[in-house]
Amino acid sequence: MGIDIYASWKDMTETDKQQQSTGWSIAHGHVGYLREAYHGAPYATKVLVPEAFADEAVGKAVPIPAEVLKQRLGETLSSAMLRQFKVYKEAMDSEDTKLVCESFKEFVDLCARKEAETGEPCRIYARY
Repeated sequence: MGIDIYASWKDMTETDKQQQSTGWSIAHGHVGYLREAYHGAPYATKVLVPEAFADEAVGKAVPIPAEVLKQRLGETLSSAMLRQFKVYKEAMDSEDTKLVCESFKEFVDLCARKEAETGEPCRIYARY
């Protein structure tokens, strides 16, 4: 069990959606998918997209502007590194920690690109 975060955007293709079916990969932020298993806090996804976890968002995708995601990225990466250290006993500069952090960066970059292309913020859906 875990937390799955999906980004969607205006004119998203069926191929785009299929690429988000990753088998719970922690390395697919570049396609608009983030994953955290329920192995322990902190959860970086909750730092990056807290709106997606709000009671009124259950079962819905919520728009989050790219600028907001960019502003939260630093704290998100700190949380991701702390989680890797606390939960998985990974060094802050381990390959797995770098992979997780890169996925968060790529997710934010994708959302910014899609917002620039479509003129609308990505909609973020959390399944947990």
